Amino acid sequence: MNKDQLKEEKEMEIDLLSLFFYLIQKWKILLLGAIIGGILAEGMTLLKTPMYQSTSTLYMLSKTTSITSMADLQLGSELSSDFTIIASSKPVVDAAVESLKEDKNITLTRGQIQNMLSVANKEDTRMLSITVTSYDQELSYEEADAVTTAAVAQMAAITQTDPPTIVEHPEVASDAMDNGMRKNLAVGILAGLVLVAAIYVILYMMNDRIQTEEDIQTYLDATVLGVIPVDKELAYYSKQEEKNEKGRHGRKKKA
Repeated sequence: MNKDQLKEEKEMEIDLLSLFFYLIQKWKILLLGAIIGGILAEGMTLLKTPMYQSTSTLYMLSKTTSITSMADLQLGSELSSDFTIIASSKPVVDAAVESLKEDKNITLTRGQIQNMLSVANKEDTRMLSITVTSYDQELSYEEADAVTTAAVAQMAAITQTDPPTIVEHPEVASDAMDNGMRKNLAVGILAGLVLVAAIYVILYMMNDRIQTEEDIQTYLDATVLGVIPVDKELAYYSKQEEKNEKGRHGRKKKA
């Protein structure tokens, strides 16, 4: 490794250390940025409309199926993926739309229900969960109930067997879903801190002025023979004297 490379590495190390201490000096502003970021994230989270979920669970085997039959159990596992698609299919959703309109006087479109509906096969089981998420807890319950009823009927019609067993019927949600308050708060604090730090890093990198004797040695490769300290109090009075002198000259000109 030649001398130029060693010099560049040394300069980089000095720059990083200088940048670190520069940011440490700005800790109050960095803290303020983190606080503001956290407050904004918290406010945006609180402004979100609370959402409610209602879920039903289906067992892929019917009540009349013998659980002692390995073939039936294997068939239930294989049908889980098929039933997942059937439960969210257009015929099922359309049947739920008609049921809600006729029985509950609730008018919804196919697209609205599909946007609120999610169907999932619980891993390593023959269980199927049908979940409806809505801003209205009563509406989510009614939709989940209608979709579950329609899905069970459609599954039985397609497979030409007994309908799957409903393990859990949907219920009216008592509490809203977790809105991710803590997570959003942490993200907001981190984002505010990083944003302010990035601004200071850019300002630091753009500042190419010589400020310390170390800068002279590093960037100019010159030896510092001596340092003349600045008397801040003397500098202050000198500036005041200059202002007073300018004021006297101004009054003389007016006279």
